[in-house]
Amino acid sequence: MDSVETPFSNNTIDIATLPDFEQLALQPVRKNLLTKHLLQTGVWFLLVIAFGVFMYSQEEILIGSLISGSLLLFLMFLVFDFIKKQPRYGYAIREKDLIYKRGFLVSKTTVVSFNRIQHVSINRSVFDKWLNLSTLKIFTAGGSGSDVKISGLEPQIAEKLKEALAGKIANEDV
Repeated sequence: MDSVETPFSNNTIDIATLPDFEQLALQPVRKNLLTKHLLQTGVWFLLVIAFGVFMYSQEEILIGSLISGSLLLFLMFLVFDFIKKQPRYGYAIREKDLIYKRGFLVSKTTVVSFNRIQHVSINRSVFDKWLNLSTLKIFTAGGSGSDVKISGLEPQIAEKLKEALAGKIANEDV
């Protein structure tokens, strides 16, 4: 029997011809996301102050002061980080994938191909409901949790994105 030979090719690709997702115009998230982060940090701030007052009334004043001071410095750093990274949040949907970019000190860009998405969900915390925000969670194959969380979306936009992604997933399965 003759063996069937299939031509094999593995040519190199010119990197300059690849699309540059960095040049893509990303949709920003709502500015209320900063308010949400500040409210959450404020709650922690109050808890740390209460802990500091409690520890001050105890005999372990030095330890309580060190712990409270360290936590307050950390919370102040978080506030600074939230303020700086808010304008850097952005997402885009292309023909075959979704891109999500975030971060200030550590910038992270995630590109998820539609054929990797298993399901999509929308979450709303108490602060989200107060501020009219939603979080879109995208779960991919092989992951134990959501691989992409786009926070700071208007609920209507989150619902539209969820439906659009569900439609793309259904079309990829065919």
